[in-house]
Amino acid sequence: MVVIKIGGSLMPHAGEIISVILQSGRNILIVPGGGIFAEQIRQQHISGTAAHWMAVAAMDQYGWYLSTYGIPVTCKPRFFDTPTVLLPYTHLLKTDPLPHSWDITSDTISAYFADLLSSPLIILKSVEFVRSKGMAVQTLTMDSDTGDLDPSFVPYIMKHGISGQIISGIHTDRLSGILRGDKVPGTRFGSTILEDDE
Repeated sequence: MVVIKIGGSLMPHAGEIISVILQSGRNILIVPGGGIFAEQIRQQHISGTAAHWMAVAAMDQYGWYLSTYGIPVTCKPRFFDTPTVLLPYTHLLKTDPLPHSWDITSDTISAYFADLLSSPLIILKSVEFVRSKGMAVQTLTMDSDTGDLDPSFVPYIMKHGISGQIISGIHTDRLSGILRGDKVPGTRFGSTILEDDE
């Protein structure tokens, strides 16, 4: 079982990504990014509680978009017999587990769900590696300083002991490889080797 976050910037590649996930034969819960839907909120310079819930609702919108490629949706954070897209708004509104700030985006929200489900986490982004000071980061540490993730992500995964990898979603062969248990390029985090988890 694995939680996969699909970044909003990967919308042009969504169909191919979903196809790989459906063919993997693994129990996968997909956490959608916010993408263009969340960006519209940022452009309005909205902050605080209103921005938080509007951005989470934007994740639901992207989740519905992903569903158009033939994958079911759920409001319940659990694994099903088939890969499923989580629409996070209902659960997060009920439990309200995270601060209301732009320092927390779908990156940290996906980590929250991975922790909730005791699952490894794969984050798909449009970059090859997380970058820090222009250099590729092989493994995240508490000192990792990067604009490729929200500011709360690294402290959150370190505090909660979440393991996984950030990989390019543009190169879908890497996603299919990691789901087969192969080693693929990307930025790792946590103490567990992802390919050893089933």
